[in-house]
Amino acid sequence: MTTRLAPAARRLLSLAAGLLPVTGLVAQEGQSTVVHGRVMSLADGAPVAGAHVRAGRSAAVAVRTRTDETGHFHVSVRRGDTLFIRALGFRESEAVVPGAFTSSRDSLRVRLEPLATVLPVFTTTAGLRVIRASDSPRSVSVIDRREIDAVAAVSANQLLRQLPGLQELPAPPSKTSIAIRGFDDSRVLVLVDGEPVSGSLIESRDIGRLSTVATERIEVTKGPGSVEFGSDALGGVINIVQAAPTSALTVEGVARQGGLGREEATLGVSQTVGRVGYRVNGGWRQSDRVTGYHAAGATFNRIYDLKSDVRVPLGAWTARLDVQGAQERQRFPLDANFNGFIDNRGGQGFGELQGPALGGRVRMRAFGQRFQYQYRQARGLLPIRGSADSVEQRERVNRYLLAYTTVAGDHAIDAGVQHARRTLIAPTKVDGDSAQELVTELFARDAWTLGDVLVTAGARHTRSSLWGSTTNPSLGMAWQATPAVRLRANVARGFRAPGFKEIRYTFFNPAGGYEIVGNPALRPESSWSTGAGGTWAPSPRFSLDVEAYRNDVDDLVDWSFRGNNAAGFQQYANVNVARARTQGVESSVRAELFGTDILAGYDWLHAFNLNTGLPLSRRASHTARLRLSRQFAVRQGLATDVSARYTGGAALIGIPSGAPITGAIATEQGIIGRQGALLSLDVQLRLSITRDAELSLGGNNLLGQRPALWTPAFDRQVYAGVRVLFVRTP
Repeated sequence: MTTRLAPAARRLLSLAAGLLPVTGLVAQEGQSTVVHGRVMSLADGAPVAGAHVRAGRSAAVAVRTRTDETGHFHVSVRRGDTLFIRALGFRESEAVVPGAFTSSRDSLRVRLEPLATVLPVFTTTAGLRVIRASDSPRSVSVIDRREIDAVAAVSANQLLRQLPGLQELPAPPSKTSIAIRGFDDSRVLVLVDGEPVSGSLIESRDIGRLSTVATERIEVTKGPGSVEFGSDALGGVINIVQAAPTSALTVEGVARQGGLGREEATLGVSQTVGRVGYRVNGGWRQSDRVTGYHAAGATFNRIYDLKSDVRVPLGAWTARLDVQGAQERQRFPLDANFNGFIDNRGGQGFGELQGPALGGRVRMRAFGQRFQYQYRQARGLLPIRGSADSVEQRERVNRYLLAYTTVAGDHAIDAGVQHARRTLIAPTKVDGDSAQELVTELFARDAWTLGDVLVTAGARHTRSSLWGSTTNPSLGMAWQATPAVRLRANVARGFRAPGFKEIRYTFFNPAGGYEIVGNPALRPESSWSTGAGGTWAPSPRFSLDVEAYRNDVDDLVDWSFRGNNAAGFQQYANVNVARARTQGVESSVRAELFGTDILAGYDWLHAFNLNTGLPLSRRASHTARLRLSRQFAVRQGLATDVSARYTGGAALIGIPSGAPITGAIATEQGIIGRQGALLSLDVQLRLSITRDAELSLGGNNLLGQRPALWTPAFDRQVYAGVRVLFVRTP
C-alpha cells in the first residue's frame, strides 16, 4: 500500500532533503535528490573530464552540468529520471536513476564507449596533467605495454625506431638519438614522467641509455610542443611513462640472452598495502655493441637501473614519491692502441601532492636530478683511475611546479608556474669551470568544447638568466564530423634554448690548431609548425589516419669562423645563422582481419637546409612499417609478432671545411655519400607454459642487412628469454 503525502508535506520534506547532507539519502517515488556520479571510459576505466550530463524531466525542463577534472558530477534528479551523458570522442549514453537510489559520492557510475576515431591514448600536457587524445588536436603515437613486450627491446631507442617517421641517428662516439619530423638530438625533448632525462646540460643526450624497466607506455608527440613542455620541443616530445603500483601483490621477473653479447635481467615487485601503493624495479643489461661501431671485442655497454614509486591517498589528496637511478659503462676503440671509456652515473626523483582546491585541482611537484659524466682512455679493457686524460663533468637540476586545473562551463583550463635552477660543473670546458641558470616559466592552456568541435589555445612565457626570454603560443582545433570521421588542425611555435656550452663554452685544442669560445648573445632557436589531418574509422576493427605537416625553423645555432686569435690559432663561435624546413605526410592503418591485428604506416619526409639548399644529413625521405600480431590457442596461449621496417636511403652531408672536428669527412662539403636503405625483419614468439611462466624466442634484423654508412645498424641477433609473473589473488 502506497501512502500519498499532501502537497505541503512533500514540499516540506523536499526542503529538508535539500538542507541535509546528501550521503545516505534514498530517493523515493516523487522525491528529488542529488545524484553524485562519475563518468569513466569503458575501454580503460580512466575518468572523463568535461562530459556533459543532462537530466531530462517529464516537465520538459532539463538540468545540465559537466564533469570536473576527475570525472565527477552532481545533478538534481527524481525517481525514474534519465541522464544523458555526452563527451567529445565518445558515444552518447543514457542512465536511468532507480527508485531506491543512494546519493553518495560515486554512487552512479557511467562508462562511455570511445569512438573508433579516437584511440584510447593519453598524453602529458601543461602542468603534467594527463589528458586524452580526444581532448587534443595534436598528433600523438603511443607504444603500449603489449608492444613493448612484443619488441623485447633492450632500450628505448630500439622501440622508437619502429615507428614510421622516427629515425635513429648516430651521435659518435657512443650515443644515439631519435629524429622526429627531421629534427633530432637537442631538438627532441625526452622526458620520464614529464621530467627531463639527465645529460642534456653537457650535451650527453643518449636515448639508448633509457631502459624499458617498469615502463607502462611511451608517448610520442610530433611537432613543436613548447606550450605544454617548454624548451627543446622543436621536432617533438618523447615521454616515457612509468607504471603505477598494482593493487594486488605482483612479482615479475624477465631474463634474456642472445647474440652480440646480449644479456639482461629485470625484477619488479608492486603492491598496495592498506592505503600505500609501491613499486620497485631493478635490472641490468649489457651487449658487446656500442652505437656507431660495428667492431666486436673492444666495444662493450652495460647499464644498471633502479626505479621506485610510492603513492599514498591522503583523503581527497594524493601524495607520490618517485626515485630512480642508473649507472652506465661504455667502451669503444679509438685507434689500434687505445680504447675510450665513458662512465655515466645519475639519479633523479620527485615528490608530488595533488588534490582539490579553489574549485579545481592543484598539483605541486618538486624535482631533483644529479648526473656525472666521466671520460677516460686506456690500452686495456678497463680505464685507468685518475689518468691524465680524464674528463669529468657534472650537472644538477632542481625544478618546482605549481599547476591548477579546472572545468568552467565548456572550458577545461590549465595554468601554472614552473621554476628551475640548473648548474653545470665542467672544469676546462666551461668558462669559470661552472655555470648556473635560473629559468621561470608561466603557462596557460584552454580546451573549449563547442558541441562536436574542440578548440585549444595556449601560451608559455619562459625567462632565463642565461639567454633572456621568449613567448610561444599554440592554437588547435578538432572536429568530430561524424562518429566515423574526426578532423584536426594545429599551429604552434616551438623553441630550443641555447645550451651552457654554446653560451659559456671555452675549449682550446693546440694539437688541432683551434679554439672554441662561447657566445652570450645567442638567441633561442624557434620554429613555426602547421599540421592538418584526420581519422576515418568506420568500425572498431579498422581506422585510417593521415596528417600533413610543415616546420620552419629559424636561428639554428651553428659554428662560425671568427678568424685567428692572438696566438695564431683558428677561433670559432656558435652563432644564430642557419634555417631549415621539414615537411611531409604521415599515414597509418590499424585493422583486425581473421583474428590478426595489423598495423601499417608510411611516412614521407622532405628535410633541407634553407641556407645551402642541401638536405639534412641522414634524413630518409621514405620510412614504412608493417606489424602483424596474433594469438593462438596453444597450451596456455601462443603470441606471435612479426614486424618489417623499411628506411630509405639518405644523403650524408659533410662538415664544412675548417670546422673544429677531426675525421675523414672534416674537410669535405656538400653531399659526400649516401646511406643505404635498410629493410629489417623482426620476429618474436611467446608461449605461456603455465599460468605464471612464459618462454620467448625472437630475432632482430633476421635478413642480416648492413647497408652502407648505416652506423646504428646491428648484425642479425637471435635471443631467447623467460618471463615469470606472479599475481596474488584474494
